This record gives sequence, C-alpha cells and structure tokens, in this order.
Amino acid sequence: MKRIWAALPAWALAACQTVPYVAPEVPVPGQWAHQAPAVVPGAAGTATQASEGSASLADRPWAQVFPVPELTALIDEALLGSSELVVAIERVELARAQYGLERASMFPSLNAAGSATRQRLPGADPSSNVISEGATLALVMPAWEIDLWGKLAARTEAARRDVLANAALAQGVRTSLAAQVATLYLDLLDLDQQLAITRRTLDGRRQSLRLTRARFDEGVSSILDVRQSESLVASSEQAIADQRRRLAQTENALSTLLGRNPGPITRSVPLEALVVPAEATAGLPSELLQRRPDIRAAEEALRGASANIEAARKAFLPSVTLTTMLGLASPALGQLFDSGRYAWSLQPAIGVPLFDAGRLQSGVELAEAQQRILVEQYRSTIRQAFREVSDALVAIEQLGLQREAASRVVSANRERLRVTRARYLSGVSSYFEVLDAERQLFDTEVALSQVTRTRHQAVVQLYLALGGGWRGDLS
Repeated sequence: MKRIWAALPAWALAACQTVPYVAPEVPVPGQWAHQAPAVVPGAAGTATQASEGSASLADRPWAQVFPVPELTALIDEALLGSSELVVAIERVELARAQYGLERASMFPSLNAAGSATRQRLPGADPSSNVISEGATLALVMPAWEIDLWGKLAARTEAARRDVLANAALAQGVRTSLAAQVATLYLDLLDLDQQLAITRRTLDGRRQSLRLTRARFDEGVSSILDVRQSESLVASSEQAIADQRRRLAQTENALSTLLGRNPGPITRSVPLEALVVPAEATAGLPSELLQRRPDIRAAEEALRGASANIEAARKAFLPSVTLTTMLGLASPALGQLFDSGRYAWSLQPAIGVPLFDAGRLQSGVELAEAQQRILVEQYRSTIRQAFREVSDALVAIEQLGLQREAASRVVSANRERLRVTRARYLSGVSSYFEVLDAERQLFDTEVALSQVTRTRHQAVVQLYLALGGGWRGDLS
C-alpha cells in the first residue's frame, strides 16, 4: 500500500504532461519519376522539359487550366447546385457546432433562479397549524469543472481538429466536383468530334454507294461491291445512332452534376481548339503534403486523435468542481428585498476515480487504437496521392507522344484513301482496297479524337491529384 501511495505523485505528473504531436514518417521522393512536358506558347509542335522547381499546375485557378468561359460557367454552376457539396459544407457546420459545445465546457455557466414557498405544517398541538413562507432570488453557477490538468482543453482541441479536417474534405469535394464537370465536358467535346467524323464519313460512303451503283449499272462493278458499300453506309448510320445516345446520356449526367434536370448542354468550343496548359508541371513532391485536401484532412484527424489520447489519459486525474450562489433569501416573500437579506454559498468539490471496472483505461486504449488506424490511413493517403500524380504525369507525357503518332497515322490514311480511290477508278485496285482504306481512316480519326480527349482529361486528373484550388477557406 505504501508503494502505491508513493507512486501516485509520479503517475499524476506523467498524466499531466502534454505529449507533442509528431507527424508519422513517410518517405517523400525528391522528384517525380515523370514530368509532363511544358508546352511553350507560340511554338507549335515543340516542347521543353520543365524543371522540378517549376510552379505547380495546381497554383492556377480552374479558369486558367482550360480558359474556356462556358466550362468555367459550368463549374461555377455545379459548385452552387451540388447536393454533395452542400452535405460536405453542412458537415463542417456540424463539426463547428460540436467544437462550440466542447469549448463552452471550459467556462462556467451562470443561471438566474428564483423560488417561493408557502407551506402549512402541524404544530406541537395537533389542533394548531404553522404556516411558513420562504423566497430566494439568486444568480447560480452550476457545478463547473475547473480544468486544472488540461483535459477539457484537449477535448476542445480534438473538436477543433475535426472542424479543420471536415473543412479540408469539403474543399476536396469542390475540387473533385470541378474535375468531374471538366471530364464530362471533355467527353461531350470528344463525342461531338466523333459524331462530326462519322457524319463526314457517312457522306463520303453515300457518295461512294451512288458511284458504285452507277458502275454496277454500267457493268463495271459487281453486285458484291454494291453490297459492301451499302454495309459501310449502314454501319456509319449505326455509329451515329450510338454516338447520339452516348451524347444524350453524357449531357444528362452532366446536367445532374450541375443540379439541373436532364437536358442539353451548350458547348461551342471544338475539342481541337483546346491546348494543354503551358508548363503543366507538378512542382515538388513535398508540396503535395500541404496542398492535397485529403492529406490535410488525414493529418488534422491524426492531430485530433492525439488530443483525444491526451484527454483520455488526464481523465485519471482528480476532478475539481465549483458550485456557487449569490442572491437574496427571506423567510417571507414580502421581505425578500429588505436590506440584509443577502445570501451566498460556495461549494468546491474534488472527485478522485478509485474504481471504474477499467472504463478509463479502456478509453485510453480506444483512443490509442484509433490513432494507430489513422496513422496507417495517413500514410496510405500520401502514397495514393503520389501514385495519382505520377500516373497523371506519365499519362500527359505518353499521351502527347501517342497523339503525335496518331496524327501521322491519320494523315497517312487520308493519303492512302485518296490514292486507293484514284487507282480504283482507273481499274488498278479493287473495291475491297477502297473499303479497307475508308475503314482505316475512320477508325484512326476516331482514335485521334479519343486520345486528344484522354490527354486533356489527364491534365484534369493531374490538377485534381495535386489538390488544385485548395485554400482552406471553409475552416
């Protein structure tokens, strides 16, 4: 027993100590394995390698990533009408209200209280009665726990970190919402271009069908050539119907994202008019830790967990409460405001936890387990962020090379079709060669449109992966 009492001061001192927050160690690369080429304005077809210290793409607002006014207007509309963003913002308000409750517990409360009594009691003689009165009017401070050890301050700090974490997540929803709008908008531009290619191809195939029928009537071509030409016309019409379906469904998806009812989306900029932003770089990898909203949210959650551990440990310490009253009291209601009726009381109390069946220790273990989980989630979030940035960088780099090659393929196939048609009309080539050349040109033109769209979307994904636009303005 003497040993227990001797150990109590050291135990209490250890519980009082505040453990400083230390961020978990996470390996951060010194530079990115890939870096998107920076397109120099005015130098068509040329690119220079951006340095690792270049300004990050995410330093720009959305309006400068793709300077398309109608896209900017769509993003602004989505930010105003998104139910997902409204819910995220309300979560911030919920966390802020909880923080207000925790912070208020650190201060005493003051109530005004008044009471009056009048009662009839039997006296010493049962035949006689005694009537008594009493009245009080006072300011009362209910039991207030004095935060000697910082337990309430730790709980308040945990609640404040929860506000900051939810604010970061809400900003992440904003950035993600803008990226979704931009991605769907690029899908629409790609489908517009594919539809234009298919219509142009259909016009050419209808003209070829008329020519083939005329040659068949003259006995120059066979009925097989006519049927092959009719098949190509029908396949183009089928492709147009499919592209119109996908266009309508993509417009409906974007309308829903904007908070509208399904309907058409106005667009006037062709996909070919968009260019990759100059210096689409990622900056330094270490900057990502401060830029990404999900990383900031994970870090704030981790700081909050540390504060919860501190509060759980300090729950073992004695609690000191204070109850006071100051006012007027009188045995008769009519004499309540007479001079000399002042009354006051002061009731300090101290409580020491002796036995709780392990509840307090379980609270510490719970908080520590939550912290360990959050540490792994923090590390996983950072690794995922590095991966997303690296994926976007290599996509921009390789898709740029792929688009250049696809452009050369389209040019070669256009020339091939021109020569094949001339040879067919001269009787040198068969109609099957013409059909094959048409199919190759159509497929490669569609592929070029798709790779162009995908490269622009890679820029959007890079902006999202970098946490672009995060300013922490919701905290």
